[in-house]
Amino acid sequence: MFTFEMIASYVKYNLALYNLWVYNTLTFVEFNLLFLFTKQILTSGKTQKTVLRVSMLFNVIYLLTTFYYLYQGIYFETYNSIASISGSLLIAIVLFLFYRDFLSSNEILNYKKSLTFWIAFGLLFYYLGTIPITSIINNMKGTPIEVIEYLYNIQFVLLIFMYSCFILGALWSQKRVK
Repeated sequence: MFTFEMIASYVKYNLALYNLWVYNTLTFVEFNLLFLFTKQILTSGKTQKTVLRVSMLFNVIYLLTTFYYLYQGIYFETYNSIASISGSLLIAIVLFLFYRDFLSSNEILNYKKSLTFWIAFGLLFYYLGTIPITSIINNMKGTPIEVIEYLYNIQFVLLIFMYSCFILGALWSQKRVK
C-alpha cells in the first residue's frame, strides 16, 4: 500500500498526471493478495477451491471493467469502482466462509487468541463499511467539500478499527512468558 501511495503521489505531484490508474492497479493487487491470504488461512479444501473460484471471478470482473474503461477512454480519469465494490463483496463472502469453518472447528473455544479471527474480523468490517463510499466515489463532482471530508473521515475510522483489530489480535495471540 505504501509503495502504491508513493507512486500515486509521484505521478500526481511530480509528473502532474492523473493518478487514478495507480489506484485501479492497487485494487487488482490488493484483492488478489486478500484472496491469497484467505485461501491460506482456510482449513477446508472445498472452501479453498471456492476462494479460488471467487478470486477468478474478481479477476474477470476487473479485466472486463478495465477494458471497458479503456475503450471508453476514461481509465485514467475514473476510479474502477465496479471492481472495487465487487472485490469488497467477494472478500466479504470469503470471510464469511472462513467464519463458517472457524465456528465448526475447535479454535472457536479460544477465539480471542486467534490472530486470523481478528484479522478476518477487521477486514470484514472495513470492506463492508467502504462499499457505500466506493459506490458513490465517481459521482462526487460538485459535492460540497464538507460532505467529501465527512465520507473520508468515515473511511478513516473504518481503517483505525481494522488496524486496531489487527493489533488486538497480535497482542492477544502472543505467548506469555512467565
